[in-house]
Amino acid sequence: MEHRKFQNKVLIIYSNFYSEISDNLLDGATKFLKKENILYETLCVPGSLEIPFFLKKNREKFSGYIILGCIIKGETDHYEVVKKSTFNYIYKFSYDYSFPLSTALLTVNNYDQALERSKVNKKNLGGNAAKVCLDLINKLNEK
Repeated sequence: MEHRKFQNKVLIIYSNFYSEISDNLLDGATKFLKKENILYETLCVPGSLEIPFFLKKNREKFSGYIILGCIIKGETDHYEVVKKSTFNYIYKFSYDYSFPLSTALLTVNNYDQALERSKVNKKNLGGNAAKVCLDLINKLNEK
């Protein structure tokens, strides 16, 4: 598949299961994309397990993909199932179809860790994910 330059859009798929965290991540990613004059669309999904489905559905429509969300460890094994399944499918699609993808799908022990990593004025992992996505697009478009 030939990768296109930025005249196309980046798709941000985000889970809003933890809406405050997702809003922070989305804020960081969109601020970075706007600063770089990159067009983008957002797609909100209910949880992390739904992300791969919509990634696959949209796999040939965008120049790059940014995945945002949060999985917080709980008292059961559900955290491990969600984390492993979601990441396995996300990266399988990316590798199988050779498309630029970055993620700030946080996997944390508690809500405070998620806040620290998601806030624009703290670690700003949403903004970092946007930067990585653009770096990958540029790298794949090098001649």
